[in-house]
Amino acid sequence: MTVFLTAVDPGDRDVVGDVYDLRLAGHAADVPHLPRPCPADLEGSLTVAPPATEVEEWAAYSAGGRCVASVRLEFPLEENSDAVTASVLLVHPAFRRQGVGKRITEFSRDRAARRRRSRVLLVADAGPGDPAATPGHRFAARLRARALVRYEHLRLHVDDAPRPTPPPESLRLRFWGSTVPEELVTQAARLEATLSADAPAGQASWEPQPNAVSRIRDFERMRIARGRRAYQCGVVDVRTGRMAAWTALSMTRANPDNALQAVTVVDPAYRGQGLGLLVKAHNLAACRAAEPRLTVVDTWNASDNTHMIRINTGFGFTRAGTRGMWELSARRSPARTGSDLPRPLTSGLS
Repeated sequence: MTVFLTAVDPGDRDVVGDVYDLRLAGHAADVPHLPRPCPADLEGSLTVAPPATEVEEWAAYSAGGRCVASVRLEFPLEENSDAVTASVLLVHPAFRRQGVGKRITEFSRDRAARRRRSRVLLVADAGPGDPAATPGHRFAARLRARALVRYEHLRLHVDDAPRPTPPPESLRLRFWGSTVPEELVTQAARLEATLSADAPAGQASWEPQPNAVSRIRDFERMRIARGRRAYQCGVVDVRTGRMAAWTALSMTRANPDNALQAVTVVDPAYRGQGLGLLVKAHNLAACRAAEPRLTVVDTWNASDNTHMIRINTGFGFTRAGTRGMWELSARRSPARTGSDLPRPLTSGLS
């Protein structure tokens, strides 16, 4: 099947609408257990990239003008600069098994090579059944992509969460919304860098995230641009002013019943005191008070991060599926020539 790729212009309402409709179709066919795609989230992601990342968003059209595939390529600009993540590589369910997936994969490998990246990372979610039977996993197997890491999708029904207990006398709770208070942002950056360095990542070969306040602020700008709202809680040692633990929940506009459990990190000097569970319980209680329609919380942990999985299951989370990550070389297959690759209609990209 012949396809044509065009770079998605955030101001082109028709193309953005086509991409959103395609994401809805893919969600219904592949991952109906996950929250429904949010239009505000998609539109914001086209205008504000993740911190220290450059994004290319592409839509693939058939000769008849149907949007048949969506590709989102994320190029890290600081750490992990050898890789590009295809965070979305989706073919419309009605156009699968016609060579579209392989063509847009080759296009992605070509874009990676042009940006001097040596590897392309693919990501796919699966529900609670056998992940090997799902479209994303089968596609990765057909490409002979190398499996890097498996993440456990954990889901909490909020009524099953433990009730919050008072913190020790030497510690106090601080609550905030989508923006970390200025007096705590340096400590939040320190804790996030610690989490990046400590968390297992299978064979993904991730370099740790640098300790940078700018990363925190850039992430906040991205989250706000995508229409998301956050609920956050920190535990501060009143004796030293040091932030001992921090956690965050975020929600999209389209899913008032669902929250994402994002960062939960405890300062190494304060570990072993149950502060991870304590701060999560208080933050969830605050979120529920503000969001009466909230029913479930989702999170993902690398399968070999047994410590965090044990904490989350102790909190009431149960397994709800998996997320796989695979690696392809950015080098084009020798069996294909440049003329075989799909050509972008418009790109403006080198």
